[in-house]
Amino acid sequence: MSKREKVFISYSWDGQEHQDWVQTLANDLMSKFGVDVILDQYELSAGKELTHFMETSITEADKVLVILTPNYKLKAENRERGVGFETSIISQEIFASPISQIKFIPILREGNLQISSPIHLKSKLYHDMVNDKEYINKLYELSKIIYGKPLIEKPKLGEIPDFENNINIDPILDLAKELERKESLNNELDRLLDSREGAQIFKSEIGKIYDSIKEKIEFYNENTFFNFTHTGPYRDSIIVNCNGFAARLSIIGNYSNTAKHGEVELEFFKGYLNHNGGYFPGEEPKRFKSYKCKFDFDTEKNIVWKTKQETFTSESLVHEVFSVLAHYQNEDKSKKFR
Repeated sequence: MSKREKVFISYSWDGQEHQDWVQTLANDLMSKFGVDVILDQYELSAGKELTHFMETSITEADKVLVILTPNYKLKAENRERGVGFETSIISQEIFASPISQIKFIPILREGNLQISSPIHLKSKLYHDMVNDKEYINKLYELSKIIYGKPLIEKPKLGEIPDFENNINIDPILDLAKELERKESLNNELDRLLDSREGAQIFKSEIGKIYDSIKEKIEFYNENTFFNFTHTGPYRDSIIVNCNGFAARLSIIGNYSNTAKHGEVELEFFKGYLNHNGGYFPGEEPKRFKSYKCKFDFDTEKNIVWKTKQETFTSESLVHEVFSVLAHYQNEDKSKKFR
């Protein structure tokens, strides 16, 4: 079992929105991943000694998360206020620490490395948390970094080659065998895709996706304040509505003897969406995002859905429906908050 890690968060007070984001990060690391977070918002109150708090926190912490913004860089390099004092301690510890020790983790929150990272951190790789749409995945990755777990698992070691029998390790033979294997697999997947069996797999997977969407609606309605509803499946599509936003997942190219042309289109709308149309003038839903996902198999024969930019599993495609709706729901409601 992993040892519980103690983490100090160093950041600049760039405004209330930034402070709230830092506190959310700290709350999530503590409640979801068991990280013991030291944060000034938790610890400091009137009468406490600020410099002593910063010095002891950085020294005692196993890891220090440095939240990079243009304002942080400015304060750090000019040695201004709390950030300036923390920078003095951090730069000394970096200089004194062994190269193998990873204590300071820069997190890019705003801008880029050039305008947001102070000089003493520019040689370190940073963790990108600029895009709030990727927050959940980036938070999980950060937790693995904190606990020293690799983001990508290394493969197991193969056998040591027999160097005396050179024919077994001839690189041209290896390349030819690998190319032959890939071509054979690719042809096999093409045949499966362009067959009645492939068409049945496509149809079955669509049914599973629709069922998963309905299960997610029930789960989220029981556990969140979001009010998801669905209509369908109806005429090869299912619609999910949520408080003024909607998503529609539609089948394209549904044939009984091939899945070669199988696609789904995922569309997002501002406004309420239904299967029948018939909207009042001015109340028609407006589409603001869409992409087509082509049905395919990966090299492990798992089902995937490919756009021009990315590849989804069926699970991640369902997740996309709800994460986009939740994101725009949050954006829309947040405009009305103080």
